[in-house]
Amino acid sequence: MPQTSWALFALLLRPHRKALAIYAGALCIATSIPLIAAIVLGRFIDATRRRAPFHELATTAGVYAGLGLLAALLSIVVAWRATDLSWRVTDVLRHRLADQVLSADLAFHRDNTRGELVSRADDDVTAMAQVLSQFVARVIAVLALGVGASATLLILRPLLAGPYLACITLICALLWLQRSTAVPSAVEKRRSLGEVSGFLEERIAGADDISSLGAAAHSVSQLADRSGVLIDSAYWSTSINMRIVGILKSALVAMEAVMLGWGAFLLHRGSVSLGAVTMGWRFAAAMRSPVEQVVWRLAEVQDANGSAERVLALMHQAPSHPGRTQHSNIPSPSVQFDHVSLVYDDGDAPVLDDVTFRIEGGRVLGLVGRSGSGKTSIGRLALRLLTPTEGSISLGGVDLQSLDEDNLRLLITSIPQDVQMFPGTVRDNVTMFNELPDTQVHEALNAVGLDGWLSDQEGGLDAPILSRRGGAGLSAGEAQLLALARALVRDPHVVVLDEATSRIDPITQERIAGATKRLLKNRTSIVIAHRLETLSVCDDIAVLENGRIVESGDRIALANDPSSRFARLLASGKGRGLGKGPGSGSGSRPEVDDGAASDFGDDESSLDDLLSAVDLPPGQQTQDWS
Repeated sequence: MPQTSWALFALLLRPHRKALAIYAGALCIATSIPLIAAIVLGRFIDATRRRAPFHELATTAGVYAGLGLLAALLSIVVAWRATDLSWRVTDVLRHRLADQVLSADLAFHRDNTRGELVSRADDDVTAMAQVLSQFVARVIAVLALGVGASATLLILRPLLAGPYLACITLICALLWLQRSTAVPSAVEKRRSLGEVSGFLEERIAGADDISSLGAAAHSVSQLADRSGVLIDSAYWSTSINMRIVGILKSALVAMEAVMLGWGAFLLHRGSVSLGAVTMGWRFAAAMRSPVEQVVWRLAEVQDANGSAERVLALMHQAPSHPGRTQHSNIPSPSVQFDHVSLVYDDGDAPVLDDVTFRIEGGRVLGLVGRSGSGKTSIGRLALRLLTPTEGSISLGGVDLQSLDEDNLRLLITSIPQDVQMFPGTVRDNVTMFNELPDTQVHEALNAVGLDGWLSDQEGGLDAPILSRRGGAGLSAGEAQLLALARALVRDPHVVVLDEATSRIDPITQERIAGATKRLLKNRTSIVIAHRLETLSVCDDIAVLENGRIVESGDRIALANDPSSRFARLLASGKGRGLGKGPGSGSGSRPEVDDGAASDFGDDESSLDDLLSAVDLPPGQQTQDWS
């Protein structure tokens, strides 16, 4: 991985050497036309002074006009090649950053706002593209123009070559000295812009709460503070850039003045003709446009250097996982946590502390515990959204960290508590924009009981879903059912279900319970339970407290043990029908008792409330169950 911004620029340009050479060649030709035009103009002036025939003057004038037309046509070609090259150069980088950001774990996203990440992966890359597509080639063109003009003057007008070469050398030296002057201020400006973008994104996402809680004025005040920092950093960055532009433009004007003054001196002595003086001045003037382009691009280069440094910081910061390979044959869908600990930030208390358990293939583990006990963290670790601080997690005996991203997402999937819909069609939101047969999508929707809902949608699978809250007539319960269909269509080995706690009518709740049972059947599953009735689909139970498993085992065995925490929990929730029935130790899952909902479902009693209300004695951590 490159360590400096210039090394990153070189790395990005290397695969496009041929395209860059073609662009630089076209730019050199376009840039050299003013030199030819200057020679033609000098001859026209000399021909006029010696009263040359009309046809000679007309021919010379025609050539001069033709050169102007050719320059205009070449400028179109140059602009086209520059745009094409800019996208080629940064396309790979943009995709790499997007992939790196999207595959990063939750700890990374906790430390970086979405607005900041968008600013780095898009705005900064765009700034780099604009410079990379033109700056390098324009520098090459300026150098070629300076060398070509100096050589031409040495051959045609040697007396004018010395001052010209001295001025060109001075300008190139100034360009080199100013190449990185404004980089620190550009980095600060980009950082401030990213902070403003991130702040705006977060506040817009929480606009409902901010408005209802009367926090709008405070948010505007915070935005003003961040905007002030951005304005100050932009002021200093622009000031430095303007100083650079002023220095180099002054050098260009001085170059023209030197060539005119020297030419007038030689003309007065009779050493050169007026046409030669005009040619020398036009050679100096011909440098103005390309050098000014480089000067302005140099100001952008300062900004792009700042962008490149931020991109490099993102590339080094976002976790990469070399050595991940595709495992086509997973021996079994068992899940093993081996002495797993998790600490979010150095110095913080561990979220999980030496957690060890094993879920055999096809069994369902229910996680029970107060808020903050570590249930959600276990689910996120199983999905590899977090990386354990200590210990290891394996799927079928294969280390989870060794699986490549595509392979992992085929093997394990999740149904989150907050179901996310994406702009697109019903088909898109079930397949997650993958190409799957319509019959497979219909089967998944039928399996979760959404076939009737789908038939009511105009367009069927092509009905639009316009936002996360839906757009095709989706209620909260139907969105959860669609999320279950989304998981079913992938046919994963392992499912992580974070049970939703939103209020849902009993009929929809019953449909969700049935669809959940079909999804979990014969699949290794982790259920993060928030309501007691959800545990009826589980084979095994693990009770967490302060990041440790304090009790675990077969659900029915624990329910029948009056001294267990789980039995006391069932008693506190009046869980009639749960933990009873046949199949103790066999992995069978009793149906959800219709009476269970009336006992502890109607008032939405959560496990967190029940665990807090019951004085549960310490239990023993079980290392394994089956």
